[in-house]
Amino acid sequence: MERPKRSAPAGLPYDALLEILARLPVKSVYRSKCVAKAWRDLVDDPLNRKKLPQTLEGFFFLDKPDIVNGGDVEHFGFITVLPRPVPLDIDLGFSFLTKLPEMENLTFLDSCNGLLLFVHARESDPLDVFGYVVCNPATKQWEAVPACGCCVPMGNCSEWSTLLAFDPAVSSHFHLICFSREALVLDEEAEALEGQAPVLSVCACSSGIGMWSRRSQTEWNSKQGQLEGWRHQGGKLEYPSLSPRRAFVNGLLHLIVFNLDDDKIVAVDVQGKTQRIITVPAPTERRRWNFPGYIGQSQGLLHYINLDFDDLHPEQCHKMYIWVLQGYDTREWALKDTVSFLELFGKKSCTGTILDCDVVAVHQDCNVVFFLQSNRLIAYDMDRKEVTVVATFENEIWVDGIAPCVPNFTESPVLRNKH
Repeated sequence: MERPKRSAPAGLPYDALLEILARLPVKSVYRSKCVAKAWRDLVDDPLNRKKLPQTLEGFFFLDKPDIVNGGDVEHFGFITVLPRPVPLDIDLGFSFLTKLPEMENLTFLDSCNGLLLFVHARESDPLDVFGYVVCNPATKQWEAVPACGCCVPMGNCSEWSTLLAFDPAVSSHFHLICFSREALVLDEEAEALEGQAPVLSVCACSSGIGMWSRRSQTEWNSKQGQLEGWRHQGGKLEYPSLSPRRAFVNGLLHLIVFNLDDDKIVAVDVQGKTQRIITVPAPTERRRWNFPGYIGQSQGLLHYINLDFDDLHPEQCHKMYIWVLQGYDTREWALKDTVSFLELFGKKSCTGTILDCDVVAVHQDCNVVFFLQSNRLIAYDMDRKEVTVVATFENEIWVDGIAPCVPNFTESPVLRNKH
């Protein structure tokens, strides 16, 4: 049976109007929903959402584990940030993965532009990694990726992290980049203090190839060797277990590196090769920040957010600083906004000496920052200077258990398995 013809707002040809909307920035598309009900219905039509750009719908969050058949199964909840949310057909239990007989134990690792990354490990030994699973919860498609054979095994590492890079506007292919540093035995630690600590290894895998690769140091020229120096100088990555301190911008994965002379942002390509190093903006009145901070992408630009406070003077009002990298090639930072804790929370400082405020995300399409504070998800609108409590969690939530949801309704030829 043929699908009934639908009329477009303002009497325009339906397909022509849809083509026009598909070429607009996502902010303009969602503003058009406010024009009239017909416009809202056009944008929210499930058949049209595959063609139109999508914005941040909300956040997945890891709730307490459920006990199923004697094993821990991670369970996601979902929080919407839209004033008039459209129901999403998403299996929050990810049963299309967990019910597969070969999937013994899945643990959430990372997310990027609508895709989620899980590590697949032995249930009796989570450090024994079988491989990875990349999935699109909106289409229930997924793809398995083998474990990295060129990286140091997780059980032998002092540092280990695998991150996901994906930009549907550029390519349907996704990329995994694994960072690992071999752990030292006790006898070697004293020698490392006098000599050089183990190098941070970088391996990469692209969906179009399906094999992991590790670039040899002998391939580097003198310029590249200088760029890779941070991996030899004891530079440490801020991993997702502490805060989501990475961003995929301009085809490069940006990560915060500390334990150097200054905190740096390192940008690596999808092969794991360092392409540039950016110094983070300095705080006022002191040379370094107390914490490494947060980086994210908003409106195509790299953002850096940090919290300024003084342990010795807790009576002083703590502040949040938001910077934007306006000149990517010139590495020119501009202070975008400053807001005090008094304005955010009605108090001058956080509790104790450890910050009880963690940045979760910066909205990709507008000037809004999301963060966790006292088990609440809070949104701060920089333009309106408004603070909104988006949700209050019953169970304790960690920042590494929250993933932005920008649904991608287009089926991918790269994710070859479908529920």
